[in-house]
Amino acid sequence: MANLIPEVTSESIFGRIGKSFVGVLVGLALIIGSVVLLFWNEGRAVATAKSLSEGAATVIDAPSDNINSANESKLVHVTGDTATANSLEDPLFNISETALRLRRNIQVFEWKEKKESKKRDKVGGGSETTTTYSYEKTWSPDLTKSSGFKSPEDHRNPAKLEIPKKEFVASDVTLGQFKLTPEIIAQIPGDKALAATDEHLSNVSSNFKSKLKVEGDEFYLGADPANPEIGDEKISFTVLHPGKVSIVAAQTKHSFAPYTTQNGREIELVEAGSVSAPQMFAHAQAANRTLTWILRAAGFGAMFFGGLLLLGPISALAHILPFLGSLVEMGFAIVAFFISAILSMLVIATAWIVYRPILGVALIVMAIGGIILLKRLHTKRAPATAPAPA
Repeated sequence: MANLIPEVTSESIFGRIGKSFVGVLVGLALIIGSVVLLFWNEGRAVATAKSLSEGAATVIDAPSDNINSANESKLVHVTGDTATANSLEDPLFNISETALRLRRNIQVFEWKEKKESKKRDKVGGGSETTTTYSYEKTWSPDLTKSSGFKSPEDHRNPAKLEIPKKEFVASDVTLGQFKLTPEIIAQIPGDKALAATDEHLSNVSSNFKSKLKVEGDEFYLGADPANPEIGDEKISFTVLHPGKVSIVAAQTKHSFAPYTTQNGREIELVEAGSVSAPQMFAHAQAANRTLTWILRAAGFGAMFFGGLLLLGPISALAHILPFLGSLVEMGFAIVAFFISAILSMLVIATAWIVYRPILGVALIVMAIGGIILLKRLHTKRAPATAPAPA
């Protein structure tokens, strides 16, 4: 069984140039997509921030043990202890818990394929790529289909899990006199591990019982935990017991629903523990800022790679001489980085002019400053023109 499989492919200068023109189309799509993403993200960020500010200014603290009909459809902040009469049971393992949520988690021992490629430029513009496929056995929370492997016959994973993951959710959960919806229950954090015991194992009534054993705090499905085989599984359980929860949402009769603000955004905040309304809104604003920067980085990255693809045909021609191609690629990467940064700022600034005019103008000034700096750097590097003879 080969766990390292090398593959060598060659590409002519004509194939390389042809592929680069296909890359131009992909690059254009990436740049257009990045502009749309960056513009949309700024609008989303501002709208979300405004809706949260509106919510923070209008939210009402309400007790959990006394539903006030005057608060109907209003944004309320409720803190209290959750409770349920439901006993959640995993029928496969006969594990039963009075809880809001019970999860059966798995890890499967399987083959993983890694792919590494090294490209070598050849004189004349062609290239030779050596791709090495390597395989290793590892534990994974999800089953990988081995049919897509380069060598599936020697690295075959099972077609399906013998014991799949599963989630059980209580249907009747209350917070004082309020009933919690499945959507709110899904947002409550704080699941804790439920240790597997020999007593649990003795209650297993399925066909898997003879293959199961307790290993640490988990169940093990396989012959020998010290020498796992492909297809072996580790099964663990986590449980969310009733506890204190804080909610900000619209009061709807005896339950909650997302609250719609004036700009059409919805508010439904859930945190574990006793958390005040100002703290919950501060946490939501921080999460909004984090998401905004993540999407900004994604938009910049898409624009940067799109720019590199647009310059692909020139780069492909330059690779007629390998050392020249490398220098051109390095130069294009630097240029694409600065241009992408400037264009990203311009797109964000344009969006801010629509949503936040003062900040938008300031950002445009910064972008113009960047353009002037690039122009000056280019002027300094340009060779001086020799004076004409007298």
